[in-house]
Amino acid sequence: MTINDLLQYVQDAYAALTGLSMIIVDYDGNPVTKVSNMTELAELVLFVEKKGVASFFCPRELAIDGRQRPTVVPAGHFGLKSIIAPVLVDGRAEYWVWAGVFVEEETKELIGDNAQKWTAAIKQADALPVGAVEAKLNEIEKMAAICGELISSERRKQKYHEYGQLLKTAVTDHSAVNRMDKLLHELRKMDECLDMALYIEKRQQGWVVVATNGEKAARLYGKMIDELFPPLSFPEMSLCPSYFQNVALDPRFSFFVRHGIRPKAMIIYPAIYEQKVEGWVIVGSETASSLPAAMKPLGAALVQYEHLLVKCAAADMKMNRHFMRLTMLMEIGRAMHVVQNDEEIVRMMTQFALELAYGDFVCTILYVNGKAVTVHEGAISAEMASCYQEDVLRHYGRSIKQVAKSQVPSLRQVGDKTVMEVPFFVRDGYYGVLAVHLKETDEAKEAEVYVTALVAVGVMMMNSAAQDGSGQTVNVQMLSEQLTSREMDVLELLVQGCSNREISERLFISVHTVKNHITNIFQKIGVNDRSQLIALVYQLSHRRHESS
Repeated sequence: MTINDLLQYVQDAYAALTGLSMIIVDYDGNPVTKVSNMTELAELVLFVEKKGVASFFCPRELAIDGRQRPTVVPAGHFGLKSIIAPVLVDGRAEYWVWAGVFVEEETKELIGDNAQKWTAAIKQADALPVGAVEAKLNEIEKMAAICGELISSERRKQKYHEYGQLLKTAVTDHSAVNRMDKLLHELRKMDECLDMALYIEKRQQGWVVVATNGEKAARLYGKMIDELFPPLSFPEMSLCPSYFQNVALDPRFSFFVRHGIRPKAMIIYPAIYEQKVEGWVIVGSETASSLPAAMKPLGAALVQYEHLLVKCAAADMKMNRHFMRLTMLMEIGRAMHVVQNDEEIVRMMTQFALELAYGDFVCTILYVNGKAVTVHEGAISAEMASCYQEDVLRHYGRSIKQVAKSQVPSLRQVGDKTVMEVPFFVRDGYYGVLAVHLKETDEAKEAEVYVTALVAVGVMMMNSAAQDGSGQTVNVQMLSEQLTSREMDVLELLVQGCSNREISERLFISVHTVKNHITNIFQKIGVNDRSQLIALVYQLSHRRHESS
């Protein structure tokens, strides 16, 4: 049953109770219900000809703004009366009840006989004494109050349904690339008055606006928040949503006013993880002096849920990165075993350390019987690498061999760069230092784990090669000379870790054709698995680098 059907039932009941014709209209006179208990006199009043077009009663034309109680007003002809009652929805008159038509007992004799077409209808109308009119006013007021509560209840129900849809969308839709932008967009759907939403996050330079939604809010993107901002100046309110009114007049929110935004009402939601505030989401309105109470818990739930999703996504990415790096570490170990050449193993260590992406460059110095061999990758020139080699000698001095045996990683400032140095010892006369540039020092712990593991694998393979002495000789030149261009394409995707299906999709060939190409590659090069192919690609990269 719709709200209009409910209003019609209430109107029919009160029309029968009061004996008056009734209709509910909006401020412009548009009918919301059908006329109940239509009488001849009511029909004359409601459908009187006006410029040839039938016209309903129109509250706007009667200038009855601001009235909070039912009122007796003239109705179409001298001496005829009706009752107008405002239907208050959230304290504001949005609809009006019209009830009539009746004649007041004191004025019926003054109407006269010149009423023409009104005469017969007027004679049939009851003349109501003052007491009866007052009683009907009271009944109509009750009816208007019931209608107002029904409309308010229906709107609350609709709003809560919309809130439920917002929560449902948040729970089921995980497709958004930028979840914070999506969250701000969804939060503004809580109420049509919300014209701004933004997210503040702790950065190195302080608390900064890192996401916005709304035309004016975009002005704040990248701006630092004042220390007067309430969650900063009052830490005790940080863990709970906070509601503010008359914001533009509050000096603590001068940050917004300075950028041409004058909010009247605002809610601040904390984004919390492990009892620590990691950011704040703000929604506000420049037009509404107050916001619905339900927005406070609903917004808090949305913000916290999305923040946890972001944390889970970050954890998944970190876990996937760990699995990928562990897989790569195992593959690089197999490749080193195939190469069995000290300098080539050091180069592979250096290249893999750069692929870990902790910084811009990696530099490895291998001392072979007192002679230094420097291998470097990334944004470091040969001259810089040479300078670093000299710096290492100065820093460690004659104790470098003993330091290498300890294999204890350390952070060191080299110029304006922070590097993690991992010393390593292979055997007498063979030792060195692998240095990895770190952009973020808070990644040092993770970098230490992977880099030391990489060095340990490299040292083990160099020792194995020395003990074996029968390393496999690889003719790298045959890759470009004996493989076809299509086989080279397949080879490139193979060493990237692509499956046969992925290779077929990228090269637009069948899986069966991919398998044939792989078989041909293995036969031409003389290898048995992908690990050996990785070793060959590293050697090929080294040779091309040297030739260029």
